Amino acid sequence: MFARHDIAKLVGTVIAVAAVGLTAPGSAAADPTDDAFIHQISADAVSNGNRSEMIQRAQDVCSAFTDGISVARLSTDLDSSAMTPRTIALFMNDAVQSYCPRYSGLLSR
Repeated sequence: MFARHDIAKLVGTVIAVAAVGLTAPGSAAADPTDDAFIHQISADAVSNGNRSEMIQRAQDVCSAFTDGISVARLSTDLDSSAMTPRTIALFMNDAVQSYCPRYSGLLSR
């Protein structure tokens, strides 16, 4: 049988191990904006399954608008990536809504 001090040591060890697990370097929280964007493109059936690539492309959409690239030009650039006109429009809308809503006036759904 465990003595009272052995149980206390066991409980203390379990708490210490749990605390280390919660603060480990690999346990960083996910970005809620990225999560919302991925959820939306999945709902719109636009996702290709590569989360980091889709997030980067969405941020590139915002950068393009910041650089003054037109919606038509950006649509043409995205078209080369095997997206249909419908999915291009949905993707650009989702990107703008998630990452750069200040450009929402450039798009209509």
